[in-house]
Amino acid sequence: MITKKSILYTLLLLPVLAIAQGIHFEKGSFQQAFDKAKKENKVLFVDGYADWCAPCKKMAKTVFMEEEVGAYFNEHFVSYKLNIEKGNGPKLKEKYGIQGLPSYVFIDANDEVVYRSSSAMPAEEFLSEAKAAMASANNPNSIARLSELYNKNKEDEALLAKYLDKLLEVKTDKNYTDILEQYLKVQTSIADSSQAMVNLLANHNKQLVFGGEADRIINENLKTKAWKKYVRKDIREIYQGLPKKMITATTEYAIVKRDTTYLELTFQRAGEAGFTANDAQRKRMYTYYYLNSGQGEKYKALVHDDIAKYVAAIDKEGSRTFYLDWLQKRAEGDPEALRMIRPNAVKYSEDLYRMLKDYVGFVNTEEEKKEVLSWMEVAYYIRPNSAENTSNYANILYVAGDKNKAIEVKEEAFKLGQEENLKRLSAIKGELDLMKAGEDILL
Repeated sequence: MITKKSILYTLLLLPVLAIAQGIHFEKGSFQQAFDKAKKENKVLFVDGYADWCAPCKKMAKTVFMEEEVGAYFNEHFVSYKLNIEKGNGPKLKEKYGIQGLPSYVFIDANDEVVYRSSSAMPAEEFLSEAKAAMASANNPNSIARLSELYNKNKEDEALLAKYLDKLLEVKTDKNYTDILEQYLKVQTSIADSSQAMVNLLANHNKQLVFGGEADRIINENLKTKAWKKYVRKDIREIYQGLPKKMITATTEYAIVKRDTTYLELTFQRAGEAGFTANDAQRKRMYTYYYLNSGQGEKYKALVHDDIAKYVAAIDKEGSRTFYLDWLQKRAEGDPEALRMIRPNAVKYSEDLYRMLKDYVGFVNTEEEKKEVLSWMEVAYYIRPNSAENTSNYANILYVAGDKNKAIEVKEEAFKLGQEENLKRLSAIKGELDLMKAGEDILL
């Protein structure tokens, strides 16, 4: 006979059973999940996903639901699902270096990433990654602790070695060239000509820059008999690709240091490696440098006239007419129209938004804002009835123009996206929500 007591017991047991069947994800905000993890002295597990990501859905419906996985995660972590395209998702994606989906980030109470992993995988492998994350978080030599110690004592060879090992372990995407360079300056335990040095530089190959200690060691040893003996198999491939990687790394390092001498060194060494740099390439490099180092006035000075010329060269009426005609013919099933994937109106509008989403972040005066809006209005005019293009126009409007009008246009973009069955409709909805809340959007 079923009694009231047994029914009550069953109801009380249901939440426990639900949790035991898989990972319990917090329903509140990211900050609430972070605060809960900190209060409970747990690591925060963040599952970065998007609505369109098939591997993300596969993990959510399979591995995340397994009892063994749920038991481990619910005991050791506070878990949070982060849609990287909605709400504050884009900002958090950028902050924690989420790349590729699905992406798993483990964050400690100091707001430091202690481990990261990605891609769909079997439950056994996923649990192994989780245990590696716990081991990393519980290590007394955590990133946060080592960073603090490093800032106090940059001459301790053993400390720097631990720090570099930890940076590799957590697969950080942060620039840590200064730490590697400092280690190479103070260390005395690894000979420049040794296999250990070959392996060390290979392991940290993404952090090697022109003009540093690593560069000196490579130049002095790469063609020696000793290094020819050690630089083989997979290591050889790494060293063969170093010139190109060092061009990229030194450019990024110039941005970190806000020092154009590294850019000039990059041009010089790229030439020596057989990569020519003409005036157009130099301009692109400096444009990238000023943009990413936040030097807005210098960035605008380099690109303003190029944007203005690009806009002036567009045949607005011709592009719009051809685009609308192409849409009509596609709707009617015209074979030629169906084969044409990208009319000029699409190319022009995409190019303009790509230019303006960077440029608009540096506009200050009302005159500049009006000019940016006039440019983006061209893109909007030549490619009507496009969810993507309408959404892009709304974004520029929100940053440089009438925010209420921007919301109206974004709502229009959302409706068009529903009609088009747009794959990334959730991104438009997320930006619309941020606009209505009066928050910044990430272009």
